Amino acid sequence: MIIDDTASTAVATSGSHSLHRRLAVPIRDDSGQLGTLWLSEDDECPLTSAQYSFIDVAARAARQILSEKAGSPEGLSHNAVMSRLLAEDAAVRRRAFTHAVARRWIERGESTILRAVVLDPKAGVLDTLAFGRHITALKTIDLVFIVSHENILFFVERAVPLNRFGERADTASAIIKREAAARGLPLRGIGSAHLDRRDEDLLNAAEQARRAAEIVAWLPHLDGVADISQLGAWVLLDSIDAGESHVGMFSPAALQLWEHANELQLQTVETFLDACGRVRDACEELHIHRTTLYYRLDNLPDGVRAALDEGMTRSALHICLKLLRYWKATGRI
Repeated sequence: MIIDDTASTAVATSGSHSLHRRLAVPIRDDSGQLGTLWLSEDDECPLTSAQYSFIDVAARAARQILSEKAGSPEGLSHNAVMSRLLAEDAAVRRRAFTHAVARRWIERGESTILRAVVLDPKAGVLDTLAFGRHITALKTIDLVFIVSHENILFFVERAVPLNRFGERADTASAIIKREAAARGLPLRGIGSAHLDRRDEDLLNAAEQARRAAEIVAWLPHLDGVADISQLGAWVLLDSIDAGESHVGMFSPAALQLWEHANELQLQTVETFLDACGRVRDACEELHIHRTTLYYRLDNLPDGVRAALDEGMTRSALHICLKLLRYWKATGRI
């Protein structure tokens, strides 16, 4: 593949300049012709739909590079504006945001959702970008691909209406997961965040969506999908900048249980705390009789039993056990 500017000078190539130039793809923006993308293949076999998808992705990337090189004015087409909504330059992304709102492509407030899709780093760049374009092209969901940053794809969408139970069905995540599986793309997490009406661009919502996606990647019980509003406690834990040694100060009982108790004791205490101390619920989750639960709790270390008997120390014990679990899952300890 070779990319020429308007002077027919190659500005990028994935192979030798001497290869036969078989297919020309004009690269244009609102200001006119910027260059040409040439497919340099000796094989005369027909192109597949996947190959056409990669060519489309490469042409869009080349358009952005050549447009910046030529000093072209900012395009006002839908694709051009949407692609700048998360630009590094604050002035650029705010102009794009203002224009998109004025054209009603997006709305201020919670009816606009930012969605971050984290793929495994092993996924190739072209595969990742092509997947973003593919999702945008689907008619079953109203998702617009904005940008790819490393292994994270960002989409903007309109919130679906509430059902009669006051809930929103998250069909977008289900479709993204299905399409990623069909393409063999390893998906790690999908996070979302609603736009705050006070925001002047999408950066804050995008950052929240990214954080949600990265957190759920480590929490199997959430099935890899969550909105930032569902992760308050986990965001709190993720924000704690401390080490394992600090846990002994937050909750000596948690550190004692983590370092010296067996897995059965640890699971029992965590489940009991997750059930808010409700014996019946804890027993159902552990699949044990209440007598067995009482026996396990009575045989815990003295410091742990004392922590379970008082409100604040019980809360600290619960939080610190979750913190230790989260640190272990994310490789911090």
